[in-house]
Amino acid sequence: MIVVDAGNTRIKWARVASDGSLAAGGLAPHRDAPEAAVAAFAAALPPDTSRVWIANVAGPGLGRRLAAAVRERLNREARFAAVAAEQLGVRCAYTEPARLGVDRWLGVLAAYHRARGPACVVSAGTAVTFDAVDTAGVHLGGLILAGARLAARALDENTADIGPTALAGARPPEGRLPLGRSTEEAVGFGAMLALSSAIDRAVSQVRDALAAQPSVYLTGGDAAALVPWLATAHELRSDLVLEGLALLAAHDAATDPTV
Repeated sequence: MIVVDAGNTRIKWARVASDGSLAAGGLAPHRDAPEAAVAAFAAALPPDTSRVWIANVAGPGLGRRLAAAVRERLNREARFAAVAAEQLGVRCAYTEPARLGVDRWLGVLAAYHRARGPACVVSAGTAVTFDAVDTAGVHLGGLILAGARLAARALDENTADIGPTALAGARPPEGRLPLGRSTEEAVGFGAMLALSSAIDRAVSQVRDALAAQPSVYLTGGDAAALVPWLATAHELRSDLVLEGLALLAAHDAATDPTV
């Protein structure tokens, strides 16, 4: 079985081993070259693939391309994950579950089953999302923030003199305040400090509300850049969405082996 995470900027896929773990996979950026990205994905599909599950937040056009690639390569239909009011013991907080991004939902499912208790999921990419789930599997809701690149771009596009800014990486050396000594540093440090402070505060509020320390999982394409800025203890899980998708696919196969 192959699981696929079609995000805002890239397609990421992995093979699910017999024990449920993720094995060999790959990725391809699709924002500027969707046809090339889908072709790379199709070429990587083993011909004996039994099932393909896709989590798509990149829009219906890319979803159709992926489905067509699976059909042409394997002569079978891909399955697309969707958010439900309750799945795998987790209850969605949204009054309209379909409005919750399926990538966020799969991250929550994976985090809850990994933590076996309260958990927070931070996904850092074009947008940065935060979600929390309690001990009983109740999704508490989440936050959506502009990612660091998006925040920097907004300043560039809506001011006269700031200009483009690269994403800030590591914090300044110990002993130096994270205050910029150039406009580029000021924007980059500001974006990362704002994001990390918001995440630290959100985790703290979840901890206080639950009177329990949640496990915190960090994922997404810009996760590594955010790591040095976070005060909150966390675990980096680069494939958390694919982990959740593998759990959902395994459950579906167990309940309906003919699929």
